[in-house]
Amino acid sequence: MKNLKDKILKVLTKKNYSYSELAAHVFLTEAELDLVLENNTIEIRTLENISKELRIPLYSFFRKKIENFEIEKESYYNVNIWGEDDENKPNLDLMVLHKENKELREEIFNKNLLISELEAKIKKK
Repeated sequence: MKNLKDKILKVLTKKNYSYSELAAHVFLTEAELDLVLENNTIEIRTLENISKELRIPLYSFFRKKIENFEIEKESYYNVNIWGEDDENKPNLDLMVLHKENKELREEIFNKNLLISELEAKIKKK
């Protein structure tokens, strides 16, 4: 498992964002940020600000690989930005989101039909 600083550096590299820019964003010097990351004494507020700035979920910093994980059932929590297959990950997430979107649209359509039928029954009475 990578340490927190390694994870942050990996995301910074992918987003063409510098470590000094991130430190400035959270109102710390690079040395202060190094210290709190290396000693695991970073405040949750600071970590939350980092996650917002990098546009990654806060819980992804603590995420470990889970065996027997079923993406279809728990896709929202399948944000493993540290995995070996990072290059393929966005496409997989996008496919899952499209599938969920389609299912939600179908469910909304069916519920709207049910509502229309119930409204028609009420009007007939």
